[in-house]
Amino acid sequence: MSLKISELHPEQNQRQISSLLEQHSRSADQDIPPYEREAISLAAYENDIFAGGITGDIVWNILNVHLLAVDPSFRGNGLGAALLEELEARARLRGCKVSELTTMSWQAPHFYQKQGYEIFGEIKDCPNEGQTKYYLKKKL
Repeated sequence: MSLKISELHPEQNQRQISSLLEQHSRSADQDIPPYEREAISLAAYENDIFAGGITGDIVWNILNVHLLAVDPSFRGNGLGAALLEELEARARLRGCKVSELTTMSWQAPHFYQKQGYEIFGEIKDCPNEGQTKYYLKKKL
């Protein structure tokens, strides 16, 4: 066998990989639903000024929170919690049962824990010694 490994545009590669994974899932269990990703993107504005935003996607009734940021001048007023709550509410309406996310030790692990998330995994010394990447989840 003479295989060549090369770079491929991410969208094209994702489509081809997804097709292979779908075939595998169907062969393992016919009841596994298709792997369909639905993106959700919310933004908050005050007087046409971007105050913050959140993005995520839904796959197999799991909300994956990707990005959440609030402009420093709008922090401390509950905007981050409001954005997260709205994303979770929209995910619940779409049938989600759980939410998951990652955050770094210098970012917001305590914020997410205050919102009901629990740490279920971590990678220490990532990306540098003394820092940690946390994996969190929450039942919706």
